[in-house]
Amino acid sequence: MMRRIKSLSFGRDEAGVSLVEIVIAMFILALMSVSVLPLLIGGVQTSVVNSGGVAANGLAESQLVSLQTEFPNSADSSCSQVALKAAKGIADPSSGATADIEVGACPTTYPGVVSVTVLGYRPGSATPVVTLNSAILVTSA
Repeated sequence: MMRRIKSLSFGRDEAGVSLVEIVIAMFILALMSVSVLPLLIGGVQTSVVNSGGVAANGLAESQLVSLQTEFPNSADSSCSQVALKAAKGIADPSSGATADIEVGACPTTYPGVVSVTVLGYRPGSATPVVTLNSAILVTSA
């Protein structure tokens, strides 16, 4: 004897997903997508601004490290040599960031220290986003 397998039959209400349900689901998905879009745009804009700040910071730091390497505290350095390193508009061609090196006044007695400030600017900006200060030991005028 063979048993007959009863086939599953669905009523009219359980037949599947209707076109109206698909349209409603797509509408809800579109609303959720539109609400997330401003967050994505804001994130991209913030990323662009931050990348300019990072570039300015990197350029300013590299300029300060270069000065500290050129004038180590153990060397015989003159204030006039350090003063010659003052510069404006040092550019980083890869990022467009710029930096300025400002050298303070020479000390009245030697050995002494001269202050050095490196300012870093975002590409196209006139306001510094990073200010790095240091002091360099000088042994003569």
